[in-house]
Amino acid sequence: MKPFINSACLLAALLCLLGPAAYAAQEAKPQAAAQQETVKDPVALLRAWDKNLTSLETDFEQTSSYDGVVISRSHGKLYYKKAGNLLRLDTLDNDKKTDQSAVTDKKTLKVLDAKGQLITAGPWADWVNGQPNKALFDFGNYSALLDAHQVSVFSANKERIILLLTPKQQADYKLYLVLNPQDYFPTSIIIEADLMQTKADLKNTVKNKSVSQNLFKEVLKK
Repeated sequence: MKPFINSACLLAALLCLLGPAAYAAQEAKPQAAAQQETVKDPVALLRAWDKNLTSLETDFEQTSSYDGVVISRSHGKLYYKKAGNLLRLDTLDNDKKTDQSAVTDKKTLKVLDAKGQLITAGPWADWVNGQPNKALFDFGNYSALLDAHQVSVFSANKERIILLLTPKQQADYKLYLVLNPQDYFPTSIIIEADLMQTKADLKNTVKNKSVSQNLFKEVLKK
């Protein structure tokens, strides 16, 4: 399968969260709070919203850096629909017009150009496994994500709760989920591996509202 043409720009080659995406990577790195506030069980609450999530629409801004030097920035929109396990990722140009889209039922992935014409298609797994920030695509499956990691509360205060996920099996990375303390929904996802860091901020998120099937028509065709 050909690579997703803009995946390097999009995901350093795209669930949670605060702060602009334009700051330098060393400033984006989570800092453990000197004093931890008492919080409810964030893992149980995260599992609860993930179980009840039927749809999602959100803007995203993503910054990737290597050894503290920003190497890419991108932005776009993400749509998710639990029925059919449907996901759509639109990357936008500087004029906020769709530059490219990836549409999938998490079996087959189709990449479309700005006019909606097919560029390439192939197995979903081949594409997503090549992305550094796979947690951005795991909405509706965060329980499995949690099961595969050791989870600890990295930082907690009235503004945000940060969970640190480290893989149970051999893998050298750290995954941070920054949660809104009101509903424990991710607003940022940060992954660090060696000297690489990728941070995705989710903004203007709308949950469990109607998402048009037409957005996913390319993968719904028989």
